[in-house]
Amino acid sequence: MSISQRLYIRWLPEEASEPTSTHVLTTPTRHFVDLRFFLRSDAHSDAAKLLTIEWGFAGRSVGTATHGKWIHEISSRTEHPEDESDEGDIFPHPTLPNIELERGQMRHPDSGKVIEYEEAWKAVPVLPVGGPYDAMHISVRLELRGDEISDKRGAIVRVGQYCQGILRDGANVSAQRWLWSDGSWKRIAQFGDLDIPCDATWETVKEGERIGRGDALWDVMEVSVW
Repeated sequence: MSISQRLYIRWLPEEASEPTSTHVLTTPTRHFVDLRFFLRSDAHSDAAKLLTIEWGFAGRSVGTATHGKWIHEISSRTEHPEDESDEGDIFPHPTLPNIELERGQMRHPDSGKVIEYEEAWKAVPVLPVGGPYDAMHISVRLELRGDEISDKRGAIVRVGQYCQGILRDGANVSAQRWLWSDGSWKRIAQFGDLDIPCDATWETVKEGERIGRGDALWDVMEVSVW
């Protein structure tokens, strides 16, 4: 279980940069939600939410400690996430402590070409927050699976003080990021207007329960408290 924040991306041979606010929340069973919102020039304003997404996807990690591989089950870029390739070698940064580098090949969002990339990641401490499990750490995962009636697919992952969700309904995609701050949950990033029940994860929920929101039923797949 982890909260990972990207520090930069480098499309070789270009210089490193970070045009996004990228966080990945991963549960104990290695399911994740990865959201990459474009930064705003006024992002330090208290009222400034991140409103434009560069890429968002959810799925499961099947890699090792030295070679990451992430299976995409929902993606903001395509209705066929199984076609997206996402894997790379992982190793410690040579000069920065507690920073991991990831190197591999990925499709460039502008050119569409598959080229080499490098990303730097740091682990964000998982913090306890208020609520029904006050002063305890918690991880929750919800899933919305398509059926013969609807092709909606959604995933929500909460790890400690962060919660992220992504929902695809046909060509429509929405994503949200929430952060526990100053004693309450605050939505700090949102793209689209589909209803994503991130707020259900800071209530008392149990594995196997179903949560209704509109015409959708979300399954509680994981709850870990310690």
